[in-house]
Order: sequence, then structure tokens, then C-alpha cells
Amino acid sequence: MTPLRRLGRLRLWAWVGALALALGCPAGTVRAEVLELTPDEALMTARAAYLAGEVAAARHIARALAEAQPDNPWVHLVLSASEVRLGRPEAGLKAGRLAWRLTVPGKNTRPLRYEIARNTAKAALESGRPMLAQYWLRRSLDVAPDAAAFSASGRDLEVVRARTPLRLSFEMEAGPSDNLNGGADSSVFRIGDHVLGTLSNGAEAVSGSRASLAIRAERALPGSDRAQTVLTFSGETLRNHIDAASRAKAGRMTSRDLDSSSLSFGLRRDMRLGEKGLPLSLSVEVAQHWAGGPVLGPSLAFAAQGAVWQGRAATVWLGGSVERAWDGANPAGQDHYALNLVGERAFGQTRASVALTLESARSDHANTTYDAARLSVQLAPDWKIGGASVSLGANLGMRDYDEFTLIGGAVAVTGGRQDQSVGLSMDLSFDNLGVMGFAPVLSLRHGQTQSNVSRYETGTSGVSLGISSVF
Repeated sequence: MTPLRRLGRLRLWAWVGALALALGCPAGTVRAEVLELTPDEALMTARAAYLAGEVAAARHIARALAEAQPDNPWVHLVLSASEVRLGRPEAGLKAGRLAWRLTVPGKNTRPLRYEIARNTAKAALESGRPMLAQYWLRRSLDVAPDAAAFSASGRDLEVVRARTPLRLSFEMEAGPSDNLNGGADSSVFRIGDHVLGTLSNGAEAVSGSRASLAIRAERALPGSDRAQTVLTFSGETLRNHIDAASRAKAGRMTSRDLDSSSLSFGLRRDMRLGEKGLPLSLSVEVAQHWAGGPVLGPSLAFAAQGAVWQGRAATVWLGGSVERAWDGANPAGQDHYALNLVGERAFGQTRASVALTLESARSDHANTTYDAARLSVQLAPDWKIGGASVSLGANLGMRDYDEFTLIGGAVAVTGGRQDQSVGLSMDLSFDNLGVMGFAPVLSLRHGQTQSNVSRYETGTSGVSLGISSVF
């Protein structure tokens, strides 16, 4: 390779000192003289100077190299890293972007692209742009050369997200379902052991497809390491399509009748209490709901959740909420109360949780007044199926209505209504197919409900494919 004479004529004491460091010689014994280096030797010297803490010297060499080799991504990586260390993050961000563009994607360049992405993320963070830093950390996830590198970027991404005032997240999924409307398994209308006729007009289960999208945004206000106030916004929408085979059973019910949406705004206060810094969150949220297109009504909710005990690998959470919702069936409002106790435990890389939830709903309408309880278990084992991370879930529940009516309140069910339910789930997250930390998730669901009123004896099975953030 032709000697880089331009570099050879740079009479810089810092550069000469850096070369001495690279060669393992004391800097004081080296005379200021003209040196002739090949570009590879100059690059190696710049990298050695940077690693030895001679950042200014590394930057001088990299800047000269960038003029002679403008298409060398290694040069721009060293320049980017040096600019950031010297307090010039905007220049480092510019050099990092250029280094990324100059690097040809491929298996052999993954380590280089990984370092470029992580360094550019650091430059973005130092320049006060944490959202951009998250973007570059997610790019580093795509090119991580091994599992350790992937985990390192994942941890850094979580730290940066916690430091970012504006936080965005979304989830989406779509797939077929054999019970879009929560309809009955059978057309026979029965209360207890008494058969009263047949169900019609959409009371039976109808099959089809379903798609959902949930978006959440948070804005953290200035706070301290012990307390933080957060503004929240979330939106959800659910769309359904009844298939041709279920048109007859659907009767007058349309796909649009099953659709729903909601928008909510909230305020949350996150705190850490006591010497152990146990987390506690208090929140208030107002929301507007739509069902089948028309406005269903607003709601107002207050919630609290905190850790009541925390060990090395386990945490016990206690939470509760109070909500009032208004709609056409409950113009005076329906009050909903919930209390939940959750225990979480890690067994090495395997994570498990058990939750008990108690609910109570009260209103002027008998059919929206009930008490309920649910026990659920979640397990995320330290093994994979076909390269996918696994999450397993199971739940048992009961719901009791002291009074229950049919035919618009004309007929009262003796003894009220009692439901018992069971559900199973499995989520497969294909992290190895992820893009920028977002991975496809295959979800399998099955649920069964038994009731003394056959209209509410339901079964549902579904498969959906979604996208979710790995971190």
C-alpha cells in the first residue's frame, strides 16, 4: 500500500506520543519527526491512541485519514468515538451515521456494525436525544454478533428508556378466532336443567378473524431519584370480521357491532419509599370508549400499586383500583372495584408469577352487578421451542350475580347467575427473527366457561400473530 505522505508530514507531538504508546515506547524518548505510515498503520495507531486515553491524538489521525480514505468505515468509527469523548457529540453523531452507511451489511461486518451502532447511540444520548439513542441501540440489536452482545444492548436500551422523558410503545396482533362475540357453545337455551328454547340472532358463537392495535405514550416530568410524575396517553382499537360460515348464526349482528375502541389520558406518580426504596405508583385516568362505532361512554379510574415485600429474587405486589363508567345501560354509572395480590419469583433465568384478583361491580342494573375472583399463573422457562422464547399461562375464575334478568329485564333468573371459567395460553416470541428489538409473537389461547345460564356457556380457541418489543 502506498505510504500516506500527508499523514507523514503532520508534525504533532500528541500524534507522535500516540505512536510511541502504540509501539510500547515511552513518549519522552521519541523525537518530533516526519513519519511515513501506510493507512492501515495510521488507523492502528489511531485506535491504539484512543484505547490508551490519547483521544485528541486519535482524533487528529482519524481526521487526516478521513480525507485520504473517505470510504473507510473504521476511520469514521474512530473519529466518531473520539469526537464524543472530547465533548463534541454532534460531530460524533455525524461520523457515526457515515460509518454505518459505508459498512456493507453481512455476516463478517456484524461486529463492526454493532460497534458503530452502539457508539452512535452514545453520541445521540450525549447530544440530548435519548429517542434517537434508542433507535441506534435497537439497530445494534439487529447486528449483535452473539448472545452476550445482544443482552448488553438490551440492558442499555432499558436504561436509556428509563432516562427518556418521552416513551412510546405499541403492540399489535391479528388472527382467527372461533368465538368473536363471546357467544354460546350450543343453540339450546337452558337455565339450570330447564330447556326453554333455542338461541338466535347472534347469541351463538360466531367465527372469523380479529385484529388489535394498542399504542401508549408517556411523558415524564422533571423529578428526582425518589419520585417522578408521568403523563400518560393510550389508545386501543379492536376490529372483527365475521366469516361467511357464521353469517346465518350472526342474524342481525354485524362485524362492526363487535368492534371497540378507547382513548385514555392519565397522570401517574411513581415513588420509592423507605430505606429499601420499595416502588409505589398512584394514578388517575379518564377515558372515552366506543362500541360498534357509536360512543359507549366515559370512565374515570383511580389506581395504586406497590411492592409490599422484596427479596433477592422475589417481589410481592399489592394493588387496587376504583373505576366509574357511564354508558347507555348505566346512565347513573357502574362502579368497579379491584384488588390484586401478585407474587413474582426468578429461578435463575426462569421467571414465574402467581396473581389473585378480586373484583366487585355495582350499578342500578342487575346484569352489571356481580362479584368475581380469578387466580392466574405465568411461567417463562429458560428454554426455547424452535428458537422461540416461551411464556405459559393458566387461569381459573368465577363470577357470581345475585340477581340476573333476561328479555330486557322481563324474566328474572332464580338464584341469579354463576359462571366458572378456565383458560390456557402460550406465547412464542421469535427473538431471533426480530427487527430492531421488535419480534414476532405467536399466541395460542383456549378458554372455557360453564354457567347455569346456557347463553353464557362459552368456549373459545384462537391463534394470533403479533409484534412486541423484546425489551
